[in-house]
Amino acid sequence: MSLRDFIRTRPLYWRINVFVTGLLIFVVGLTEIVLEPLAINILTGLYGGFQPWHEAVLWGVSIVIPALACSYVLSRMLSSKLGKMARISRALAHGNLHARFSVSGNDQDAFDVLAQSFNEMAEAIEKQRNNERRLLADISHELRSPLARMTIAAELLPRRNGLEERANITLRLNREIGRMNELVSLLLIQGRDRFLASDTYQPVDLEKILQELADDFAFQGESQNKRVETELQGSLTTMGNPLLLRRMFSNILSNAIFYTPVDNKIKITGTAANGNIVVAIRDYGPGVAEEQLEDIFRAFYRVDNSRSRTSGGVGLGLALVREAAIAHNGSVEAENASPGLLVTVTLPACKTTQLKDGPAK
Repeated sequence: MSLRDFIRTRPLYWRINVFVTGLLIFVVGLTEIVLEPLAINILTGLYGGFQPWHEAVLWGVSIVIPALACSYVLSRMLSSKLGKMARISRALAHGNLHARFSVSGNDQDAFDVLAQSFNEMAEAIEKQRNNERRLLADISHELRSPLARMTIAAELLPRRNGLEERANITLRLNREIGRMNELVSLLLIQGRDRFLASDTYQPVDLEKILQELADDFAFQGESQNKRVETELQGSLTTMGNPLLLRRMFSNILSNAIFYTPVDNKIKITGTAANGNIVVAIRDYGPGVAEEQLEDIFRAFYRVDNSRSRTSGGVGLGLALVREAAIAHNGSVEAENASPGLLVTVTLPACKTTQLKDGPAK
């Protein structure tokens, strides 16, 4: 390791102390060797000899000059770093989402840690902006098809005289209007979910919700012998909105039972550990390509683009799952279980004090 790399990996306070100490030694030495004798010669020449008050002047020179030198250099070091942060922040505020700090990776340098945190924030903002743009494009794409069909149907309706033909066109219009209503309703739900959890924050027994949903989906899959098994252990109580949590797990199970083959099962496991509740729902279907595991939680994303609306919905189910998990300070992940897909939801467990005090106000 070179000397420069060694210095860069040291803590910030260590580097400042070494720098200030070295600067003081240099400036004090320069003052004692050069400036003080020079000042004595000048004062002696001006006043014809050494006066008692000259000692105070020499002490002032010996203290003020090193202090000014150290404070100037140190302020320049700090202001240059803060100035760079201000420039990068200003660039980000003006829309340059690619603005980043160069970091050395020294987690003992407060400025480096702050710069790394800023970079992470900028990346999150850029990702959020890209997601919003992609969502807008997806919404436009989803609305374009029903609107086009409605336009064609509206143009054809006055040209048809037969009652049956007019009835078929009217039925088509009603169907497309229903699809648009469904899409808009789901979009409103997605935008509202983050606020819904905090509006009605209360202890929620996930074991009860999961068991009820397991019974419902077992009944739904009974005709195809699709079974739902549960393995729930420990206290599965979290703080949140019961309706939102029920819808979140219902969306996961709805997706799971759709892809579960006939004469197969869905397995639900729930455990509480380390202050968290982990609920894993596994189907035994075809799974998802590895590069698509993150995309399935994106609004309007479909693993199979050829799926029809009747079989595949509008592609918001798992997007709503992620929104609900985030609203409850949790997370959701998907991975291939070979066979099948395993969706894992992690939520903070309800504390004992919260259970005693009741719902949070």
